[in-house]
Amino acid sequence: MQNRNDALIFGDREDPRRRLHAIFGGDEPASGQPPENALAWAREIHDPVIRAGGDELRAIRVLREAEPQLTLRSAVFLARHALRGA
Repeated sequence: MQNRNDALIFGDREDPRRRLHAIFGGDEPASGQPPENALAWAREIHDPVIRAGGDELRAIRVLREAEPQLTLRSAVFLARHALRGA
């Protein structure tokens, strides 16, 4: 897996599901979905925007502040799925 610093400098080329799996563990999803542990964590964040399925940019910022290991690509992927299920 591309390390976080390289991803920040050169652009994140890693599949966001792999990065989320490395951070949150759990079962690796078969296709298109973030790992269930990551999705559950994102939905537990006590932010009204995420809970209401609101502003994607704010949700990305909140997730990245809560978990500094998230790259932009993995945070966007997770936020979109968390907002969709809110």
